[in-house]
This record gives sequence, structure tokens and C-alpha cells, in this order.
Amino acid sequence: MKKYNLTKYKDCSSLLKTTPKAEHFDTVIDEDTAFYLGGKCIGIYINIDKHLLTYVREAVKETKYVETYRANTLPTKSSVFGALPRVALRNDFCRFSNKTNEEKTNTNKLFTFQKTLCDIYKKHLPELYAYDLKMARETVNDDYRLIDTPYTTANINVNHAIKYHKDTGNIKDSYSNVLILKEHCTGGELVLPDYRIALKQSDGALCIFSGQKEIHGVMPIKPFKKDFYRASIVYYTLAQLSHCYPYKEEVTRLNIKKRERAVNRANKKDPRDTNKNIKK
Repeated sequence: MKKYNLTKYKDCSSLLKTTPKAEHFDTVIDEDTAFYLGGKCIGIYINIDKHLLTYVREAVKETKYVETYRANTLPTKSSVFGALPRVALRNDFCRFSNKTNEEKTNTNKLFTFQKTLCDIYKKHLPELYAYDLKMARETVNDDYRLIDTPYTTANINVNHAIKYHKDTGNIKDSYSNVLILKEHCTGGELVLPDYRIALKQSDGALCIFSGQKEIHGVMPIKPFKKDFYRASIVYYTLAQLSHCYPYKEEVTRLNIKKRERAVNRANKKDPRDTNKNIKK
């Protein structure tokens, strides 16, 4: 694996929420690379053998997506698998996404790949992996973690050319793990403008880096065949799941709240005025 010493040229906070451009980088990384800053390895880019990606690629092609259409952009699609936190009034209990229950075969295919992901993470970034796993074990109930890994949730995002941002919503200081699968298109490089580099994001590329700390965005995707796709499969640990009780207790809590709201409706009370004695 190649060693690449990063140099931070400037703070690119002014680029947040803007579209990445070719003028924002000088170097494109496409070979297996370990990134060092101040003598410490802080991330990796690695091309995974295609035979290890068979099942996860099947899941990407077989899942039923929610599609979004915006003017002057490619249609985008996404699916969420794994655990989700409470959403007051709408889904007021910690649960698993609809896809997790509706598409069990695809769920298993996505979760099976985690072993490969964790093996790579442990091998190349052992201290960071140990931290992620320790934090997940200490803060999230085992019911919501994907086997014994740091991860609670996996997203498949198709054809997302994302503007510059920093990741939010994950456990503090945990790392982003992004696998790319793509066919019949170019572009879609991951740009880190502070360091003036871009990751090629070839088919089968895995990138592990601090998405919470580093500004990053995705270059426009350019298809050259009708059946193109660029899928990013992101494994992460949702911080809000740290507030969740074991799953059975969450279901009990939900049923209590449903009964309470039914009584409130019958008495013509605002359903948001919940009983203070109920677990929150």
C-alpha cells in the first residue's frame, strides 16, 4: 500500500454547500493508499477484489429505492437498512427500517459484507477501529448493532453527487466507511479540498476517513450508457441510538404512548402533552 503524506493547504470552509470542481484538486488517488498527517495514519483508500463484492452488488441492484428527481441533475435513489432512532409522533420508538424487514435477503447481503469491511478496517487502522467498536459497545444497545461491529445502519445512495459538507449524526469522532460500486459512468470522485486531492472512487473502492472532521464532496457523475449507476454504500453508527432501550422495551414504551394518546384524543387533549411519568 502506497503511503501519502497529506499537506493541508488551507481551510476550505467557504466551500461548504457548494459543488466540487476540478480546480479544487491537483492529485487523483486510484491505487491502494494510506494517508498520513503529522506522522499518523488517518485514513485509507483501497480497491477490494471483485469476487468479495458479489453479494453486496446484488443487493444494490435488487433493492427497491425511493427515487428523487431534481432539475438539471441525474435522478437519485436511496435505501436505508438497519436501526433507526425515535421520531416523535411519527415513529416514536427505536426500530429497524422498513427495508430491513421487507428485504431480508438484501439485508443479509449488505450485513455479510461487514466482515470484509471490518477485517480491512482492523488491519490498516487498528486503533481507530478499536475506538469505534468500543464507543458503539458502550453507547448503543446490542439489539441495534449489526452483529458485533461498530455499525448500526447502512445506506445505499445511487447517483448522489453531493455538495461539500461534513458528516453529522454519527457517534462522535467515529469514521466514515464508504464502498463504491459503479458501472457505465465516469466522474463521481470524492474531493477533499483542504488537501487538494480527489479519490477516484473506482468500482470496488473502499474509503475510510473522518467524514466528521474533513470537508468532502462528490464530483458530478457522467453516464455513458443507459444502465449506468454509481452507488455509495455507507456503514455508520447513529449517535441518537444511544438513547434507545432494548428493542422489547421500546415496543412496550410505544404501546403505552399509543394508549395514552388514544385517551388524550378521547378527552380532546393535545396528544403532544404526554404523561411525564412515561419513559422518554
